[in-house]
Amino acid sequence: MDLKEVNRELITAEPQKILDWALQSFPYQIAMTTSFQVSGTVLLHMIRDKTFDFPVFFIDTGFHFPETIAFKNRLVREWKLNIHTIIPSMSRKEQRKKYGPFLYERNPDLCCKINKVIPLSHLKKEIGVKKWISAVRKDQGKGRKQLKPVMEDTEKGLRIHPLYNWTWEKIWSYVRENDLPYHPLYDKGYTSIGCFPPSCTGKNEISEGERAGRWRGRQKTECGLHTGLKTGSE
Repeated sequence: MDLKEVNRELITAEPQKILDWALQSFPYQIAMTTSFQVSGTVLLHMIRDKTFDFPVFFIDTGFHFPETIAFKNRLVREWKLNIHTIIPSMSRKEQRKKYGPFLYERNPDLCCKINKVIPLSHLKKEIGVKKWISAVRKDQGKGRKQLKPVMEDTEKGLRIHPLYNWTWEKIWSYVRENDLPYHPLYDKGYTSIGCFPPSCTGKNEISEGERAGRWRGRQKTECGLHTGLKTGSE
């Protein structure tokens, strides 16, 4: 596939058109990951309008806010989602035994690798799915400005970003227009929601940047699931 040409065709496309391209190009070969943040909820809503029983994967790191688990369960029940939960092969107890307590504070990159990156990598190999839809967007931070509609990941699979060109304002406009449910922590001062330790996720004003509350005070800005992506122009 010529990714350069694909991105040229989709660069100004709305999310629904990018989804149509993906579903028609790779029928029954695509899945989605989500942590049930607001962009993920919007994307799930769009997918539900186009296909039935679409496979959705949730990485349960063992460190999610209780509100995240409760909201996930609510959407699964109300939207009848085909949701699959991925868990790390190393339990929290085993992690503490091997690495000591508070790994998320001492070495957050390793913590993310154990609890997010490796579980997804293992899953992709087990089920053989190489096309994945993600709700990441260009306006979410400096590290995501180079996103394109379709990119190649480090395992030679495809990442498809239907919302890549949408903004925070447009996401919330869609939520209001369609009366969508959303993660309750947005009403409590969070603009990006990951794992519950304060060193991983904190409250912040959107004027600081959507992801300013993630790993605040560190150089770290990504968990590793969305890094190393390439396009056909590279």
